[in-house]
Amino acid sequence: MDDLLQNLKDAGCGSQTIETVCRLYRDGQIQAAVKTLRKHRLSLMDSLRESQERVDCLDFLVWRMEREKRQSQNNKKKERH
Repeated sequence: MDDLLQNLKDAGCGSQTIETVCRLYRDGQIQAAVKTLRKHRLSLMDSLRESQERVDCLDFLVWRMEREKRQSQNNKKKERH
């Protein structure tokens, strides 16, 4: 049971989820415990997708800023020649 508790904490489960899963597991309601864990997994995946979208936006912003910088430098070089 200690391993289960530690795994739930490591997975980022909140105290309510931990209590629910532990109770269900202890009572032999394995399928219900798995259902609760799958629900938590979906929540984590949603967060992951949202984070990935934010990273993608930052990557695009960096790319655009670097492109503008290169274009600006190229324009300055052309003006000197």
